[in-house]
This record gives sequence, C-alpha cells and structure tokens, in this order.
Amino acid sequence: MRFALVCCLLALAVCNTMHAADETPAKALPKVVLIGDSIRLSYAPVVAKQLAGKASIVSPKPNGGDSSNVLKNIEAWAIREQPAVVHFNCGIHDTKKFKATGKFQVSPEQYEANLRDIVSQLRKKTKAKILFALTTPIVDDRAAKTRAERDYELLNASTEQYNEIAQRVMKELDVPVNDLRKALGTPEEQARAIVDDGVHFNKQGVDKLAAAVTAFLSEHLPAVTAK
Repeated sequence: MRFALVCCLLALAVCNTMHAADETPAKALPKVVLIGDSIRLSYAPVVAKQLAGKASIVSPKPNGGDSSNVLKNIEAWAIREQPAVVHFNCGIHDTKKFKATGKFQVSPEQYEANLRDIVSQLRKKTKAKILFALTTPIVDDRAAKTRAERDYELLNASTEQYNEIAQRVMKELDVPVNDLRKALGTPEEQARAIVDDGVHFNKQGVDKLAAAVTAFLSEHLPAVTAK
C-alpha cells in the first residue's frame, strides 16, 4: 500500500513537471520587413536563413521598383505587418535615364521627397526601427550591352548621385544607413561580383550582400521577449 502511494506521488510529480515545461513562455521573434528591388529579392532568403531563430523575416514577393512604387505600396508591404524593423532600399529603378529625353524615371527632387515621405509614413504608422540600404553599383559597359535596344540606360554615376541624396536625407532624419557598396569591397571586387547584365550579382556577391544585411540588422534588432 505504501509502495503504491509512493508510485502515485512520483507519477503526479512527473506530470506536474511536464505540464510546467509545456507552459514555458515561447520567445517572440522580432519581425523584420525587407523592401527593395531584385537585389533585395536575391539576398532576402539568405538573410532569413542566417537570422533563423533570431528574427522573422518578411520579404514582399513583388519587386520594389522605384521610390514612387515603394511609397505607393508602403501600407501593404510594411505598415500592415507592424514590424520591429524595416530595412529598405530604392534607387536603381529611379535612375533609369531615358535616352530620348535625358530624364530620370524619378527625378532627383522627387526621389528625395519620396524618401522623406516613406520614412514619415513608417514613423507615423508603425513603431519600427527604420534602416536604409544604399543602392548597389552598376558596371556601365555590361549594362549598356544588355540594354542596347531599350529606351533607357543605367549608369553607375547615377546611382552614386542618388546615393548621395539618400545619405543626406537619412542623416537629417536620423536613419542608419547600410553601405552595401562598401560591403562588396573595392571597385574591382564589385565588378567580379556582378554578372553579365551589369546590375545583378553572382553567388559570391549575393552572399556578401546577405552577410552585410544580416550583420546590420543584428545591430538593430530589439531584444527577444517572452511571449
């Protein structure tokens, strides 16, 4: 009888321990939204793997396009998600320079206004930490060959011009800037990481960009909280 009572008490203790373990609070991972063009689409899956268990990565399926398009879709892509962090870029599409007119797809003045509006909308409607990534470089001769029959050109000098605008705006708005160009190394190293179209990246380049984004996000992620 005494032995049976002891066994019963032990079983109850084990059951209570298992129940307590089941109620251990799960960690709520901070949500991070990545916004950008096809360059972002290439590194986002790698970033998600590298931050597994540390953050929940949301990468919208559509190409972000130019700054006007990002602004148009900021509600759907970021605000509805109510993320802890937004890491965004727009620039390459803005700098499409039309051969017939010499005008950019988005003028420098409009680009600046769009950037300010994007940050303003995010700050008004979310509590997210906002991060901006500089536009990656162009290899002019390769880009010219693959776009010879198109009505626009892409030039590295244009991306540098728009990056200068972005850096000035983000400094004024106190938004940290992720220098993806620097992460790619020297101009020679950048060129080796870019494929024949003069814009996109090979695996080595994508891995460098992903590592830079992961490291930058890690610096700005909020502490993981119990859920």
